[in-house]
Amino acid sequence: MASTYVDLILDRTHRDLLDLAVRNVLATERALETFAQIADGLPLCSVARDSRVSYEYCHEVARHTSLCPGATEAALGFLSDFDLGRTLTFDKALLRAYQWARPGPGPNFECRLIELVARAVHGLASLLYRRRHYIHDDVWAAKDPTYTVRAVTKPDPGSGRFRSPFYHPYYELEDQYPGGITDVVGYWTENRILGGIVLLDRSDSWDDERNPEPNVFFHSNYDNVTVRVWRALDEQQKALVDFLLSRSPAEACPLPLLASDKNRDRIDVEYATHSKVYRDFWERKLPPAYGRFQTPHCVMDRLDYPSP
Repeated sequence: MASTYVDLILDRTHRDLLDLAVRNVLATERALETFAQIADGLPLCSVARDSRVSYEYCHEVARHTSLCPGATEAALGFLSDFDLGRTLTFDKALLRAYQWARPGPGPNFECRLIELVARAVHGLASLLYRRRHYIHDDVWAAKDPTYTVRAVTKPDPGSGRFRSPFYHPYYELEDQYPGGITDVVGYWTENRILGGIVLLDRSDSWDDERNPEPNVFFHSNYDNVTVRVWRALDEQQKALVDFLLSRSPAEACPLPLLASDKNRDRIDVEYATHSKVYRDFWERKLPPAYGRFQTPHCVMDRLDYPSP
């Protein structure tokens, strides 16, 4: 495969740091389990149930309590082939922004690094899903030929197309995603490994000294975690970056990064795009009028309140 923009734009220092960060994430047990589910073809029942917003496949995957034989090996083989300069293609503007950021403490470098790591996780999941391993079907062919990935996957009511069982309920707009259904799987993978979809505040052109960029935001889909978009605390972002750049990452892995009642900076999902908190403007539907809709679970409690 031809060299990507990574090797054309990044200097050795920035490239090595990004490569280290992505590899640290991929080396986690959570990443292996997540990619193994994609190779398997169905999410684990326990994963499907660990959702703040109702997950419609919980009943259908009730029998899928463990990974099918061969799924972990397929994921290991796929991840072992990862090469930052050849496997993924990043947007040139994002790579330049990361290259311009001076390595070290500071929101500019930290946010650019975290964004690229999220896109790498997303992109790798998309690539693996395109291979359609469906190991589950091979294993279950003799046990129960009716319990296939296709049989479990429900068709979309509007289009009639079969949807992926790997999805974040707020990121299912495959018709407007560049990678189509594979991007839906990419978002699901980010949520499972990182703790949510990584979003950023695009409302200003930030300056580290006079107008520092806010910490990254996450949009999680976990039980007992706010359904709203939430901003990482300073200590959470530092712990994440320290892990990404660690030479012994297993000692201090904070993933998945999840919100608690201390994460008070929260935005209703429908308002986030209006507030210019997103990674790509097309990732969620823009409501027709600000304030017309409300996010479910609007109880003003310590778990799930918006910003004051």
